[in-house]
Amino acid sequence: MNTQPAPSRFGTIERTPDGGLIRYERLLRFPIGDVWSAITEPARLAEWWPPFATEVTVDLRVGGSISFPWPDDDGDDDNDGMQTLSFTILRLEPPRLLEHSHTGPGSWLRYELEELPEGAGTRLMATYFVPDPDLAVERGDIVGAHYGLDRLEAALAGQASPIDRDVFARLQSAYAERGLARVPD
Repeated sequence: MNTQPAPSRFGTIERTPDGGLIRYERLLRFPIGDVWSAITEPARLAEWWPPFATEVTVDLRVGGSISFPWPDDDGDDDNDGMQTLSFTILRLEPPRLLEHSHTGPGSWLRYELEELPEGAGTRLMATYFVPDPDLAVERGDIVGAHYGLDRLEAALAGQASPIDRDVFARLQSAYAERGLARVPD
């Protein structure tokens, strides 16, 4: 995995009347079918998608869900420190488009895939809508999504990519320099 973020790989935030659109573009050297399976198949998602859990489930249809365990930090001991996050699939056009709800009310994440000419790979456009862009900056949403996409590329290449807090911290600092993240005190 790349340890220094390249400027062209950074996400952007476009503020809209309804919230904000966080966007990333990645040119991947892998066939569209491989990229599609990495974003839709449970075992492949578990290789890269935060929180990098092994118990991902996918019901791949409009109205279906993508679910996985997530650390529960609400202070209760009622569920062994884990909760289940479940996203509803909103749009689905295999192998080109997957859109699902996301963590906050009204938020969604869309993956658009385009096959590049002459077998050059796949263009991935990831768009994450957040109702409150300032809160997204505060929480570091743009950093987490970037880090996940870096891990997606490593997973596609067959490279194990353990969570690296130093890489995440450098990425967070680079986004903070652009005014798109806050570095924790």
